[in-house]
Amino acid sequence: MNNWKDKVAVVTGAGSGIGAALATHCAQRGMQVFACDIDAQGLNQLQDNTNALEGKVEVYSLDVRDENAVEQLAQKVFDQHGQVNLLFNNAGVLVDGKSWERSVKDWRWNFDVNVMGVIHGIHSFVPKMLEQQQAGKVINTASIGGLLAGGNFLAPYQATKHAVVAISESLNAELAMEAAPISAACLCPGDTATGIWESDRLRPEAEHNHLASEAEQQMHDFVADMCANGFTPDQVAETTFKAIEEERFWIFPQPEFKALFQPRVEAILNETAPPLPHELMASLADQQ
Repeated sequence: MNNWKDKVAVVTGAGSGIGAALATHCAQRGMQVFACDIDAQGLNQLQDNTNALEGKVEVYSLDVRDENAVEQLAQKVFDQHGQVNLLFNNAGVLVDGKSWERSVKDWRWNFDVNVMGVIHGIHSFVPKMLEQQQAGKVINTASIGGLLAGGNFLAPYQATKHAVVAISESLNAELAMEAAPISAACLCPGDTATGIWESDRLRPEAEHNHLASEAEQQMHDFVADMCANGFTPDQVAETTFKAIEEERFWIFPQPEFKALFQPRVEAILNETAPPLPHELMASLADQQ
């Protein structure tokens, strides 16, 4: 699929970061875009930034944790357009810190947004896409963290991204058995300058996460700084569209990170302990 004009895209988590960039790139290609988020300020900014583009961006307040709200969105989109050609299940948040010190509420918030948000999108949109008799693709945003050994203080986040990877692989296999021209892809960005490290801005202040040690805060600041100096969301969106047009399942905006996957696979095959974060970084440096 290369002619995007007047095709329909739905993007969750579109109020900032990669989601905003994906929605913008869709509109630049002349698509009809439903940009969804709970971040009203971010959606307003997106609409202002895309008003002059060829495609039309309609912003939509959506909490992906709410299955009924996602179903209502799907019904609205199909009532208006009768098809969805690109579904970006992209909404994501991050909680970090020691796994045994994070509250159950923190864990549940990460899973409800990052995993159930993807599941709700699949559940509400895929059956309708299978009946639309038009080509379509479901792109789930995971992370390189969804393919790596667990990192220090990142269990809640990486657990959700491993789940998104597995869901995407299963979805791809299942769609391949259907007659309709619908397929799946898994987007695994590395360091990207988004607001995910400030995810608490989307929660009530009483639920904000407080790291309990200097080591946790140092790791948080270190990785957040790496991301701030990484790819821009526009770069991720551009490489994502290239991969979609090339019908690729795996989407790696920063392919150099693939060198980190081998030590984990070798540890599994050799039945040894997973590599520690500093060992992974050393292996990456050796590859460069």
